[in-house]
Amino acid sequence: MADFLTAFQITMQTEGGYNPGNGEAETYMGVDRSQNPNWSGWSTVDQVKTANPGASVSTFNSLFANNDALQAAVQQFYEAGYWSPLLLNAINDQQVANALFDCSVNPCITSVSRVAQMACNTVKHGSVTVDGQVGNITLTTINSLSPDLYVAAFNGIRVANYYERARLTPADSQWLSSWLGRCKTYLLINT
Repeated sequence: MADFLTAFQITMQTEGGYNPGNGEAETYMGVDRSQNPNWSGWSTVDQVKTANPGASVSTFNSLFANNDALQAAVQQFYEAGYWSPLLLNAINDQQVANALFDCSVNPCITSVSRVAQMACNTVKHGSVTVDGQVGNITLTTINSLSPDLYVAAFNGIRVANYYERARLTPADSQWLSSWLGRCKTYLLINT
């Protein structure tokens, strides 16, 4: 079964640290204050900012990274909001779960659940109904497919969606190379 912390650590490498609102809303580890104003971590962020007026972003990143309560709030946010709704603990292959989790955090135009089902049908035609509901049939199908083929199909759909997202919103094209870098190739590991 896939492990949340493994996927979380990989995704957090691309979510970054603290952004006080330069070019986007205030964010910490990808949690956007404008989209998640009631997130429990904001009170800690605000306390640290108040206690350190005039501190640099680098200093805030260090202070936040060393705050155990804030780090626990970040993990809880991603596990409850992104990992658990997709039932990723039931995925057998860690790299498959990593891809699904990362796409749920940094979404395509199409929802991650639909992309997951479309990838199933790309590898094995007609294997699932694309209804956007991840349940036993979708999970069983994902687990029955060759993980490397599944990740390749999933990433292909994801890449196409990112290009479409940039086409529809040209200002977002500045993020395209970053988005594409999140689509990790499946690594065959000799055991």
